[in-house]
Amino acid sequence: MANTANAAAIRHDVAELLRPPRRVRVSESVAESMYVVHGNGTKTLWKPDKTPYMVEPMDCMGSRKYDAVIFIGPARTGKTIGLIDGFVCYKIINDPGDGLVVQITEAKAAEYSKKRLKRSFNASPDIAKRLSPRGHDNNVHDIVFKAGNMLAIKHPSKNVFASSDYQFVLLTDYDRMTENVGGEGSGWVLASKRTQTFGSTGMTAVESSPGRPVLDPDWQQPENEPHKAPPTTGALDLYNQGDRRRLYWQCPQSACRQWFQPIQEHFNMESGHVFCPHCSAEVDPRLKRQLNIAGRWIPEGCELTLDGELIGTPRPTRIASFWMEGPAASDQTWASLVSKLNAAEETFQTTGNQKDLQSVTNVDWGRPYINRTPGTKRSSQRLKDRGESYQARTVPHGVRFLTAAVDVQGGKNRRFVVQIHGWGPNRETWLVDRFNIKEDRGPDGDQPARQINPMTQPEDWDLLTRDVLKRTYKLGDGTGRRMPILAMAVDTGGEGKGTESVTSQAYEYHRRLMRDGDGLHGRVYLLKGGSGKTNSRIRKTEPDNTKRKNRNSGARGDVPLYLLGTDLLKDTVAAMIDREQPGAGYMHTPDWLPLWWFDELTYEVRDPATGKWSKPGGKANEAFDLFVYNLVVFILLGGEKIDWQHPPTWADHWDANLLVFTPDDPTAAIPEPPKDRPAPQARRRRRVVKPKI
Repeated sequence: MANTANAAAIRHDVAELLRPPRRVRVSESVAESMYVVHGNGTKTLWKPDKTPYMVEPMDCMGSRKYDAVIFIGPARTGKTIGLIDGFVCYKIINDPGDGLVVQITEAKAAEYSKKRLKRSFNASPDIAKRLSPRGHDNNVHDIVFKAGNMLAIKHPSKNVFASSDYQFVLLTDYDRMTENVGGEGSGWVLASKRTQTFGSTGMTAVESSPGRPVLDPDWQQPENEPHKAPPTTGALDLYNQGDRRRLYWQCPQSACRQWFQPIQEHFNMESGHVFCPHCSAEVDPRLKRQLNIAGRWIPEGCELTLDGELIGTPRPTRIASFWMEGPAASDQTWASLVSKLNAAEETFQTTGNQKDLQSVTNVDWGRPYINRTPGTKRSSQRLKDRGESYQARTVPHGVRFLTAAVDVQGGKNRRFVVQIHGWGPNRETWLVDRFNIKEDRGPDGDQPARQINPMTQPEDWDLLTRDVLKRTYKLGDGTGRRMPILAMAVDTGGEGKGTESVTSQAYEYHRRLMRDGDGLHGRVYLLKGGSGKTNSRIRKTEPDNTKRKNRNSGARGDVPLYLLGTDLLKDTVAAMIDREQPGAGYMHTPDWLPLWWFDELTYEVRDPATGKWSKPGGKANEAFDLFVYNLVVFILLGGEKIDWQHPPTWADHWDANLLVFTPDDPTAAIPEPPKDRPAPQARRRRRVVKPKI
């Protein structure tokens, strides 16, 4: 016999459906009903005193005074639990209505649904009893409740935002979402349209840590807008559209008691303490929770008296916007903030890579990142004016080894463009030489000139071995000793017409070096600029297109090719160019270089919005590209991982350097350099072919 419903149960369910919305603050309801399930399987009721700064933003989401709430903060603040999980639970219990939660990807939406919402719903009796008993009503992306309301957990797509109206739409980790959803606009604009038909009961919420770059690196805080965020796209742009609330603490010093923001500007990196900017007193880290509980959100245009009275006039807007920074985050210690920032800064100084620094600034400190590379053209004349007076085409003091980079130029002016860099400890570099190979006059330079054509003449590539790879330079100490090129990079992409021919010729050149059996191929790196967005600076491949119809490049899987994240590498080079004082990552240039070389070095500019480097016109940029390729060789040789107190012999100071030789020394030798691994620490000499002078 089929089960039949109990009359009392039916009356109870109908009463629940007909019950008017319960007027209660969001934070109060969440504290009563929502359980947080921890990683170890335990569950606890959400506690407002753990993240007290979340109470006001949560309560604004339940107020008809606002159409939207924007919250910007670092990780480990409890913003997702309070604003997303908490508001969903509040609506289910107190005011059922259709809702949409938008995660950054479909996979993230499924993970959030299964690991966060489902566990929280099952752990909270007040929510579990409101779930539809029908199994097909509850799946990963759609959940139906007894009251008839539905919760969708989706990712940003044109169909998701266009299909239905929702009483509330919650967008999480907004700055990591696509900026243009299906060509229809931002997720914020599309989400706001979905809630518009519900009038004052509709709510659109955005929570995120900053993730979009500052568009104007020279931006200054306006005096009359002290809470305004720097110009960016994404969540901080939405924050600027709202009433711009910032979190304030009251100084615990009885003689001061002034209100101030717990932000990076008020943080002593040496002591690791927040300090009051009014009296300079440092705050005991143990007081952070107490200060958060007593903390206040102040909208722009207002201020607090010493007695905590809010005075002034907030910005007139129906968007409540909040922005807090890392020092106030409940689960982020100040020691951790200092440690992470110092480590990321050290990585940047050592490698020039800004990714860790940007991530720590965004996620841990809750601040937008200002790229260390300016988005405007540098002054080539200013760089030339700082040129140093070291002798032309000599190895300056400080250089430990030499690298070469080659760019292939086609068209009417066919040539190899070569640039030689010297490298010292911690990525400090010196420009040693720059020249073109346009013609061949024989090994002794006494034969009639022959015009080269790298596109069609394989023998021209052998000039790179003779005139670049086996080239040596005298040391700048007047002893007559010399230093050879340790390794060479060649751009296989080519320039102008005949790009496929250049690639094919480069592969054949490398194969000839391998067949010769003297180890020279281990000192030659073939490079190609990567396409599309990549988080990798250098990626080794062994391309094989023998199964494709188009086999013009000659790739057979036997020649290593290094794909470059050119934008990331150019960021590093640009930071080296911009460093003002000698030291780690500084670029030394001689005063004998002409101005056109500095023009090539500074011609490209970086778009701060996209992070892409580009040439605004058709002028030459070979100096910049060749600098990048030399940096790639430095990285592939393990230069970033060298212990400069105990370097390998090929990177030691001149008197101990295995590469340094006297021309008439019969024991002179060039070692085979390391490849794709940290530089070896062995000091044993290895004899090979004596370098030709």
